[in-house]
Amino acid sequence: MSVLPQPSASTDALVLRSWPCGETSAVASYLTRDHGYVKVIAKAARRPRSRLRPLVEPGRLIGVEFGLDPRRQLQYLRTGSVHLDPLADRPSLERSAFLLGALELVDRCRPFAPQAGSPQEPVDCAELFNVCEEFVAVLSSPDCSAPDFAFFGLEWDLLRLHGLAPDLGVCAACGADMPESCGEGLWFALAEGGVLCASCGTDATGAPGARRRLGAEAWEALRILAGPGSVQEPPGWSRALRREVGALLHGFLGYHMPGYRLPAALDLLRPRKD
Repeated sequence: MSVLPQPSASTDALVLRSWPCGETSAVASYLTRDHGYVKVIAKAARRPRSRLRPLVEPGRLIGVEFGLDPRRQLQYLRTGSVHLDPLADRPSLERSAFLLGALELVDRCRPFAPQAGSPQEPVDCAELFNVCEEFVAVLSSPDCSAPDFAFFGLEWDLLRLHGLAPDLGVCAACGADMPESCGEGLWFALAEGGVLCASCGTDATGAPGARRRLGAEAWEALRILAGPGSVQEPPGWSRALRREVGALLHGFLGYHMPGYRLPAALDLLRPRKD
């Protein structure tokens, strides 16, 4: 009787979540470069000296080998190594919160089958992995001084992958060209899916509560986020500007992505009342 070798896969992966399983094992959820979302079981990974223990820590970019049996919902994790760990050097509450918030968002952006008549296309897992890889690389850099900006860049890329990124080139209502700098009197329109010029923004016929005034600094920040390689070039901005940009992006995600909610990890950064 011959024994056929079990199919396996070797690929890069981002650890999204992990759970204890039994007394010493762990289950982990991966976003992989070549196989999309995969759940693995790591036998005895919670033992202190287990070689699998580093491969189930959320937020790490790893290279792994696991079984690839289509009959199993949980694949067996075999071996691997850690490529990047954003919290290995100079860990901080801010960096941890934005990393965990990003993992929560990515875990919800699973590939989907569009409904009949929908113009949206399924999310490409390989492209989603590339976006996550860039985010983890920036967050792992010793020069990363603005993890919030890297997180906002990830949010923008997730909107882009879903075909929902705000249109900044022209007014979403009248089609007039938008200014490249010093935009005054502009509005951020959730329902229209972009930015409105001063005249269209003051039109009372718009959806109530779905328009927000857009400051000149926030306008510049959004244009940087939308540009190529922007996640690697954080501008110097104030805490007030970061709050404004974050509120705009969270509002847009909440309006256009069903089931979206503010990542729970970001509550760690809220000021505490005495």
